[in-house]
Amino acid sequence: MDQLPMEDVERLLAVVADCHAARTLPELGGLLTESLAARLGFRSVAVLTGDTRPRLFQDSTAQASGIVAPAMGAYREHFHRLDPIAAAAADAALRGEPAPPLTLLDVAHLAEGERRPFVDDFLRPHGIGAVMAKSWRSPEPGPQLGIALFDPYERAFGPREVALLGVLGPAIARIAAGLQAARPPWADLLTPRETEAVGLLAEGLTDEQIARRMVVDIGTVKKHLAAARRKSGCPNRVALARAWAP
Repeated sequence: MDQLPMEDVERLLAVVADCHAARTLPELGGLLTESLAARLGFRSVAVLTGDTRPRLFQDSTAQASGIVAPAMGAYREHFHRLDPIAAAAADAALRGEPAPPLTLLDVAHLAEGERRPFVDDFLRPHGIGAVMAKSWRSPEPGPQLGIALFDPYERAFGPREVALLGVLGPAIARIAAGLQAARPPWADLLTPRETEAVGLLAEGLTDEQIARRMVVDIGTVKKHLAAARRKSGCPNRVALARAWAP
C-alpha cells in the first residue's frame, strides 16, 4: 500500500468492510459493485467468480453495474473468447508468472486480428473506452475471482487504479473463499442457472424479480428452484433459502 495515499487506503478498508456483510458469492459481487461506486467512484464494474478459469468468464451470476451491465450477457455467451486481457492473463499463468492488473492499452497488440471484434463489436457499441481487469485464485478451496473496471474514456486508468485493484483483489478473494466454503454440500449438484436462482432466492427476491434478473420467464425460475429443492432435499422455498445462506 506504499504507493497509495492514506485517503485511498482508508477507502479500500471501507470497501472490504462493506463486503464482509455478504452471505453468498452473488451478494458479494453486488456489495462490491455498490461499494466501489460509493467509496472510490468506480460506477462501471463487473465481478465474476468460477471454480475454474474458463467458468470464471462464463459466470451466470456475475454482478455488473454502469455501462457494462447491459453487455454482460454478450460477454458470457461469446466475447469472453476474444477478450485480450483474459488472454494475456492466461498466457502469464501458463508461464507461471503473476499478471498485474492490466488495462486495454497494455494489451493493444492482442486486440487486433481475430480479437478485433472485442473492441469494434463489444466495447464500442456499449460506450466502453477503457477496461482494467485482474483475476485471482482464492485460498483453497475457494473460487477464481475476477474484477474489471470500465470507463468511457480510453485513458481513464493509470498507476493509481492498478495499485487500488492490486491491493483490493486479494482481500476480496479471501472473503470469497470463506463464502465458497460455507456453501452447503449439495451446491455442487446444481447447474449454474439453478445456482443463480437459489442465490437470488436467498437474497429475498420474489419469482418475478428473479426472472427479471435472470432474463427468463417465471416458469423457468420455478423449474430451477424445484430442481434445486429436489437435489437439496429441502421441503420448501423457505428451507432452501435458509440452507443456502444460513
